[in-house]
Amino acid sequence: MKLFSQLFTATLEGAGPETRFVFELLAAGAASAAGDVEGYKVKALAVQFRLSQKLVSDALGDLIRLGMVLRQRGSPEGKGRPAITYALSPAVAQTLKASGSVYGVHGELLECLFSGAHIGMEVPGCLPSTAKDRQKVTKAGRPAPPGASKQLSACNRLLFATLLARADHCGVVSGIGGPELRKLTGFDEASLKHRLRRLMDLGLIRRYVPGVSSSIFAKSKVSSTYFLNLNHPGFELKGDCTVMVHLAWNPEDKSYTHTDDLRIDVIRYERQLEYSDPVTPINVIRFLVGQRPRVYPVLQIMLYRYASFLLSQHWRALLPGAYLWDDRLYEMIKLDFRKPVLMVPDESAAAEQARLDAEWVEAIEHFYKLAHDIAHEFRSRFGQATFLQFDSVQMSLLPVADDLGYKVITMVVSSSPVGSKEFVWLEEEKPGVVSLRPQTSESEVNLKNRYDLGLLTPPKRRAGKK
Repeated sequence: MKLFSQLFTATLEGAGPETRFVFELLAAGAASAAGDVEGYKVKALAVQFRLSQKLVSDALGDLIRLGMVLRQRGSPEGKGRPAITYALSPAVAQTLKASGSVYGVHGELLECLFSGAHIGMEVPGCLPSTAKDRQKVTKAGRPAPPGASKQLSACNRLLFATLLARADHCGVVSGIGGPELRKLTGFDEASLKHRLRRLMDLGLIRRYVPGVSSSIFAKSKVSSTYFLNLNHPGFELKGDCTVMVHLAWNPEDKSYTHTDDLRIDVIRYERQLEYSDPVTPINVIRFLVGQRPRVYPVLQIMLYRYASFLLSQHWRALLPGAYLWDDRLYEMIKLDFRKPVLMVPDESAAAEQARLDAEWVEAIEHFYKLAHDIAHEFRSRFGQATFLQFDSVQMSLLPVADDLGYKVITMVVSSSPVGSKEFVWLEEEKPGVVSLRPQTSESEVNLKNRYDLGLLTPPKRRAGKK
């Protein structure tokens, strides 16, 4: 999946986000048109896509400079100047026709983002403003930016669409780092950071786990992970996903995650503290020694990804105590972790390398086991809802607030399960027995609970505030 603009990444190098957004609008229309597209006019484009004429005019000027759009002078209509229209260059038009649709899984959402549809946005928790309150023009008399009238701006649409084009069925985006995002959108580093934060504040990005560099990972740096909100009400589309929450009967028994246990065991080992048998095998502890605290949330997300794979592929087979072998999962885990190699061989190198290899193998096998443990946790608890069917659906586990452990768990399910709505909150009344909470949409959930359940990212604290 990709955007049309990504077919022309080299040509668009140096172009700003507004220029890329306008090009995507033109490209999407041309790719879906049955015949040749007639010349574009600035005013008509501005009206159709709810943009300022200046933004459209400037973007077209950039595209002309890049050789992607041609400026055409038509015959005068009566008295006055000849009409000016714009058209995609023949080479660009030919490439678009040959490519066909590129939007893939989230095509409907992407088409909405690159259309003239009004996408209304409010920061969750803020009182909605009336149409009368919304600013239409600036003090200088110019049209107010989209954010002032509660619309999703062109830049924010482009950034969200770029992430969406890389998202899986449940809206999880991984494997795309800051440099690549800047290359695909035209934002500089500061602007990208600001825009990502804005998407979180608007509820378009549910959760964000920052990437990290570590010697244990196969890649020199693991990219950030974004959990997108595919059911955001601003799109006014019927969501294809269901968000499911489960609140445990005895939450104090589930205060810690698996990576909490890993970190506790590693800290005790590093400080040479005396304690009863650790939960983690000693070779796995040694494998993790020296890692920064930031590594553990990334490791938890990796375990969630492995468990999501098990749940999606083997829901029925994940009976209590079942330990399944899946070559694809084992290979997935192996590819994520770097095999230690001695940098300076000496006389004892062979023995030391053998020890490192054994630690690595045991770590891989332990992570494989933890993936099963997490999958069983989710399978047993959501499986209590016998009125829901989970066969043949994709599942993705969503991280909740850091201090909740598994007291509450959340997952996103694509192709809403039979018997479910877009939001399902299960509460365990007694061990093994659940009931449905009355809330049927996320907007009905208390804002603090939405932060805790992983449905929203809490607002960033301002300097000086606690």
